[in-house]
Amino acid sequence: MIKILIIDDETAAGNILKLLLEKHITHKKEIIYTNNPVKALELLTTFKPTLVMLDIEMPEMNAFDFLNKAGEWNFDVIFTTAYDKYAIKAIRFSALDYLLKPIDVTELQNAIQKHIAGKEDRFQGKQKKLIGSLIHNLHQEVNAHFQLAISVKEGVFLIELQHIVCLQGQNNYTKFFFDNQKPLLVAKTIKEYEEVLSEHQFIRVHKSYLVNISHVKKIDKEGLLWLNNDMQVAVSRRRKNEIMEMLAG
Repeated sequence: MIKILIIDDETAAGNILKLLLEKHITHKKEIIYTNNPVKALELLTTFKPTLVMLDIEMPEMNAFDFLNKAGEWNFDVIFTTAYDKYAIKAIRFSALDYLLKPIDVTELQNAIQKHIAGKEDRFQGKQKKLIGSLIHNLHQEVNAHFQLAISVKEGVFLIELQHIVCLQGQNNYTKFFFDNQKPLLVAKTIKEYEEVLSEHQFIRVHKSYLVNISHVKKIDKEGLLWLNNDMQVAVSRRRKNEIMEMLAG
């Protein structure tokens, strides 16, 4: 049994999402919809949802204010939004799920299936840690202090961007190298991380490497980047001039 609480101040949008869940999710479920986030806080105690589907922008209390007030919880969160670039970026950094309105049925089914499969993560408090990271990111004025949530077998690591030296793609995995801890191997492609990090001084210097420019010491004549952790990374020919100009600037 999954228990879903929908919170959206737009009644039409909330009811549509409820109908989509009732029609397209075959798993045994119970669904409550409210357009009032204050009432929703009470429902966390009385209804005890396993999943909260939460609209980001609400006039009385936005999604992040709601989560701040929620206190202790044991539920997953899927954000819903028409489009909010800054909020979406923070959500992606924190490895949380979101759905863009109008909501696509296949994406909705995938998100619910992920919730059903993630029971152990909820028990271990992973969601709360990720949401804590999200709230941290939303209060940061300096990009270097953004936390990237990295999920591995041992748990979730929240790493500030300034400590990530580079990423190495290894087929469907990505290896992270840091200036202050041992490397981590993550079951995601480097392309997924490139999409998140490209606006934060991370540049794809080679098909297998994404480098934090702030950790580059020099580029030599052979096209090797020398990094602060003593790694050397080859730069692809087509990127060499661009990266040399970037470092010179």
